[in-house]
Formats: sequence, C-alpha cells, structure tokens
Amino acid sequence: MSLLTHPASIVWLSQTSLAHSFNAADPWTFATVMTIHLLGLALAFGTSLILNLRLLGWGLRASSPAQIAGTLRPYLLAGLSIALLSGLWLFIADVLKFWANPVFRTKLALLLLLSVIQVWLLFKVKAGAIPARSIAALTLVIWLATIISGRLIGLI
Repeated sequence: MSLLTHPASIVWLSQTSLAHSFNAADPWTFATVMTIHLLGLALAFGTSLILNLRLLGWGLRASSPAQIAGTLRPYLLAGLSIALLSGLWLFIADVLKFWANPVFRTKLALLLLLSVIQVWLLFKVKAGAIPARSIAALTLVIWLATIISGRLIGLI
C-alpha cells in the first residue's frame, strides 16, 4: 500500500516527530512495550474470562456476579488501559505498515467493539443487573477473535 492510499491522518501521524522517535528507538524498547502490551491483554482477558464464565453459570458460584464485577473492575480496566496505551505506542512506531495490514484494521474494529461491550457489561453487572448470558458468550467470542487477529498481524 503506498502513501497515496493511506488516509491523510495516517500519513500525518507517520510523519510526526513522535512516530520518528518511536521508529528510532532501540529494538529492546519495542520488545519491552510489546511485553507490556501482552501482559495488559492477559490481565484484561483473564479478568474478563472470570466474569463472563460466572455470567454463563460456570465457576465461582459462591460469589454473585456483582461481587465478582466489583472485585475485578480495577484489574479489568487497568488491563484494558495498559493494552490500549501500549498498543497505541506500537501502532505509532510503524503506523504505515500496520494501517496497510487488513488484519490490523479488523483487530482494531474488534477491539473497539470489545472495549465498549466489556466495560458496559462490567458496570451493568456491578450495578446488580444481570445481562443476558448471550452477551457474556459474545464477549468471549470477540475476545478470542481479537486475540487471534492480533497474532495474525505479524503473519499476514
């Protein structure tokens, strides 16, 4: 994909001093940020998995979904925040390459959808409302699709 086929905002972002400084960073910096990104994803997915499995009726039956949501909320939000911020850094580091990859754009769309649904679900359950089990199952499916598409970015 050439520069002419990228949206103007992507081309602009690729030419910022921030993008150039990220590109010029030591390879260990990229590896460190990637590790932080994966740890954030693991924290977010792990806490989401616990909550969604409880909503599906599997596991932690001694605790109510509202108790579990209240306990896990700071960890889930921290994991999502870490993953999103470190992912933004990774994206800016090679914006043209990532934007040219259709799998990256798929992951981005899934991630935005997932973040909205997961945070909505978290606060809904914390407030005592129990959403449909299908929403918990859908959240897990979107998580898996997001993780798989993230892994495919480097392969396609």
